[in-house]
Amino acid sequence: MLKIKKQHIEEIKRQAKEGYPYEVCGFLIGKMDYSLNTREVLEVIQVENQNKERANDRFDISPKDYMKVEQYADSKGLQIVGIYHSHPDHPDRPSQTDLQFALEDLSYIIVSVQNGEPVSYKSWYLENNKFVQEEVDES
Repeated sequence: MLKIKKQHIEEIKRQAKEGYPYEVCGFLIGKMDYSLNTREVLEVIQVENQNKERANDRFDISPKDYMKVEQYADSKGLQIVGIYHSHPDHPDRPSQTDLQFALEDLSYIIVSVQNGEPVSYKSWYLENNKFVQEEVDES
């Protein structure tokens, strides 16, 4: 389960709208409870989509950005609990490319943006090399 405040979801949607027609991406920072398989988001941090050639349907996060965010989270006693990105004019479900680069133990929020407006989002996690839709507690 992913626990995330409504304000964080609204922030991700705002970024997705502003970034349209390109994919935006960022990190979910918080705490992970392995015994309950729960991730709690306390901050969202947008990073630049490094894929300039196919930004309308792909995103890449630089290793430098990943390291910077990981160090920031560590400094606050937190961790990276997930990654978010938008799907311009596509559904909020993972693509084959998303599956290729996904890591276990993380949540993946995907926001569907249709004609410039965020219309829906879902969260996913990887299990046995397949994405499974995750329950979201939006408080």
